[in-house]
Amino acid sequence: MAYLSGISSVSNSSFTSFGSSDTLLTEPEPLQINSSVFLNNSIAYGSRLELLQQIANRVQRDCVNGEDKLALARTSLQSDAKRLESGIQFLNEAEIAGYLLECENILRQQVVDIQILLDGKFPFADQLVQRVSKLRDDLLALRDECSSVYNRGRTLTTEQTKRMITGITQSLNSGFSQNTSLTPALTPALTPGGLGTPGSTFPSSLTPCLTPSLTPALTPGLQPGGIDPGGLRHLKHMQIRKPLQKSSLADPSMTEEEVNMKFVQDLLNWVEEMQLQFDHRSEWGSDLPSVEMHLENHKTVHRAIEEFQMSLKEAKLSEIQMNIPLKISYSEKLSKLEKQYERLLDCSRERQSHLESLHDFVSLATQELIWLNEKEEEEVAFDWSDRNSNVSKKRDYHADLMRELDEKEQVIKSVQDKAERLLLKNHPARLTIEAYKAAMQTQWSWILQLCSCVEQHLKENAVYFEFFSDAKESMEYLKSLQDAIQRKYSCDQTSSLHRLEDLIQESMDEKEQLLQYRSTVAGLVGKAKNIVQLRPRNPDSPVRSSIPVKAICDYRQIEITIYKDDECVLANNSHRAKWKVINPAGNEAMVPSVCFTVPPPNKEAVDMATRTEQLYQNVLALWHHSHINMKSVVSWHYLMADIRAIRNWNVASIKTMLPGEHQQVLSNLQSHFDEFLEDSEESEVFTVADCAQLERDVVTCKEYYQELLRSAERGKI
Repeated sequence: MAYLSGISSVSNSSFTSFGSSDTLLTEPEPLQINSSVFLNNSIAYGSRLELLQQIANRVQRDCVNGEDKLALARTSLQSDAKRLESGIQFLNEAEIAGYLLECENILRQQVVDIQILLDGKFPFADQLVQRVSKLRDDLLALRDECSSVYNRGRTLTTEQTKRMITGITQSLNSGFSQNTSLTPALTPALTPGGLGTPGSTFPSSLTPCLTPSLTPALTPGLQPGGIDPGGLRHLKHMQIRKPLQKSSLADPSMTEEEVNMKFVQDLLNWVEEMQLQFDHRSEWGSDLPSVEMHLENHKTVHRAIEEFQMSLKEAKLSEIQMNIPLKISYSEKLSKLEKQYERLLDCSRERQSHLESLHDFVSLATQELIWLNEKEEEEVAFDWSDRNSNVSKKRDYHADLMRELDEKEQVIKSVQDKAERLLLKNHPARLTIEAYKAAMQTQWSWILQLCSCVEQHLKENAVYFEFFSDAKESMEYLKSLQDAIQRKYSCDQTSSLHRLEDLIQESMDEKEQLLQYRSTVAGLVGKAKNIVQLRPRNPDSPVRSSIPVKAICDYRQIEITIYKDDECVLANNSHRAKWKVINPAGNEAMVPSVCFTVPPPNKEAVDMATRTEQLYQNVLALWHHSHINMKSVVSWHYLMADIRAIRNWNVASIKTMLPGEHQQVLSNLQSHFDEFLEDSEESEVFTVADCAQLERDVVTCKEYYQELLRSAERGKI
């Protein structure tokens, strides 16, 4: 028997999976009626038409409400779409999911209401069918649009983690089947393709794309064959009515015994109705909000079942008023009522126990999943580009995280053990427990993979920034050395001989240091070949052509599978945290950039190493030229000293010289001149003309000296 809330003034607004847990109780009439009873009871035509009009008004109001929800969702989606274009993280995905979820619930209630209107031959039912059908089409179109936007790239939020086990349709725990009781007039308009199809993209978009292997077995949602109104019970609170009071059955035309029989029959019907709902109630909730909703709802139901004992006690007292033959029939019904009530009470206690244990587990699991997701967001969103050089701070954070993970491992294991114990006890919410258990394991494995990626990035980025720091330091050192050599060792013919001799000695010491520095420069050149590229990680530096990237962890999602060490292609880096990449199989998808390294060569590093090496060679050449210039000027000083000395001599001074000294003087002059020619060959101080003039001066000195010797010889004769 399908119980509908359609004609109750209490239920004018549609239920949602996160709705109020208040039990629907009214006095004195029951809330629920069977649709067949509804159409065949003895209610007067005017009263029936009035009830149908109330239902039609509710459908109209729900259509307006649903359209408002879709408008809000569409506005939020447009806002997120703009964020996507700007490379900013989404904000509204969970909010939009809530709007669509509410709209789906509204549609499900409308399907039930329209079924009643069609069965009751309400005059304007066809127009309402068209309006509800349009609402359904708008919902499907918006869901497709959401799928298109959010599949292009998404960073998880804490709110999304709460729904990471299920999509929208899983949250509803669809109880729909292809066996529909809807009339042909309604089916074509409302159910082609259902409200969702297996593989519908938007529900799956609520599962984390950053942990793509997390795909617990989800029910496909609404099936294309239509909607089973009986399944609506599983999407709402369990519906109950108060059993009739015996006083409400009093009728002057009925005897006391007939009233008692009617009373016990109504109590039996109430227990059977409640038991029927228990027997068909397989829903336990697929996430924390829905589990909490079911638990709170059942507490209300359980209180109503316990309070039923008062009615049962009253029925027992009425038994003494019965006379044969009705007493036998009454006793049989009362006995049956007691047995069925005991069974109902046991079922209720058992369900409450199951819901409490499930809620305890799901609460703990959700708490851990949220923690893991927050850590994941931190790692995925971290800026590993060349703009962020604070590697030491990240290294400290990572060390703290690893310590936290060591502690958290035991906590998560205890939650996993709790799940295992529930499964061993054959807990009826096996699917939800297994889904959370799998989600925790997958998210745990994923965070460990991310930590492995982070460790590699820490090493590579540390080497990167150390290289550029060392290269910059080397460039500054070499430039300062270059300036010092130019300033310190600059010389000309006016430079002091003694000062130049001291500088030459100092320059030899500097040469030794300069030659030792060659190994530093060579090390930079070697390191440059192994420096990774960080500039492509900066969205401000868009890639102009495809860049090869290397996967440093496994990554799986529906549209792409990537294995560690796979050579992939970076097609678009407009989002810092997520890149559009192409795997070796040619599949393209948005993947977290933390999963990849951009391997060498790094053009900037190679160019800087080349410039450093070139500067080193320039400094070495400058030192060499400065050294040559100083040596040439020193040689010039010695040569000029010989020339000046010879020019100052006369015959008298020659006569005072010992035999052999004459030849020594000429030999020294020639020797100093030869040294000068050798030292000045590459000198920038002396030109060719200067050297030619000095050569003429040397020849003149030799001739003058020979003339002095001849004059001295003639003087002896």
